Amino acid sequence: MPALSLGLAAAGTSAYAAQVSDTPGDPGDQTKIIGGHESTEAYSFIASLQKQRGDDPDGHYCGGTLIAADWVLTAAHCVTTDTPQDPSAYHVRIGSLDRTKGGEVAQVKKFVVHPDYRYADEEGSAHDLALVQLSSEVSKEPAPLASQTPAAGDTVRATGWGYTKATGNDPSQLPVKHREIDLPVLSPDTPKCASNETDGDAWGIREGDFCTDNPDGEAGTCGGDSGAPALTRAAGRWQLAGVTSRSVGDCASTPDIYPSVAEHADWIREVTG
Repeated sequence: MPALSLGLAAAGTSAYAAQVSDTPGDPGDQTKIIGGHESTEAYSFIASLQKQRGDDPDGHYCGGTLIAADWVLTAAHCVTTDTPQDPSAYHVRIGSLDRTKGGEVAQVKKFVVHPDYRYADEEGSAHDLALVQLSSEVSKEPAPLASQTPAAGDTVRATGWGYTKATGNDPSQLPVKHREIDLPVLSPDTPKCASNETDGDAWGIREGDFCTDNPDGEAGTCGGDSGAPALTRAAGRWQLAGVTSRSVGDCASTPDIYPSVAEHADWIREVTG
């Protein structure tokens, strides 16, 4: 399956996007945090991109990060396929560890997809980033952008509301409480960051991405985690280093791939001003 979107494509199938979708043509097959734990630290900038899912008007679709008072950064595959998504169908809950309550809620004004992202349902694209402009400003503190791409041997904190088991494919089973896990960064030329036996290089690392390993072969992101922040620590505070995009193969057992925020900082600042 493609990226880890919240389209809720079945987790555990080969190569996935991290979003959750439940209708054909919906962007986002999601990912989840597997092998992690519920967050105990408040993150003012975490965001849940939501829309009507069945009877739930606040169905979680993808993660995101508040980077300015009226801008959230997420994965491109969360908001676009081969057809444009209607931003008015979405809203964003920001700054709560519980995706069903708390924090601040804002409607979505528009989506801005990275101009070099190319949607395909059979492979992952470089530049898997999109900016979500909110219809009104919120008061939560945004995340600062990392100035450097995480290097091999660094640790990043992957976060989100994705599935906690690789067999998940039912949106009603997504965790309500925010989860996290610390993952080691691999060198970008590590073979398993580029390909796996089943899918070849279809979902592997691309220009501008970084890659994390899966401790004990059973930890990482999965469906529902798409678009959520990958964080690093600098000067005593968390900063946004990457955005959850996809797995090279099966979730939690093959490396996870993230577009680097530092590599795309010029585009982000050009759009958000």
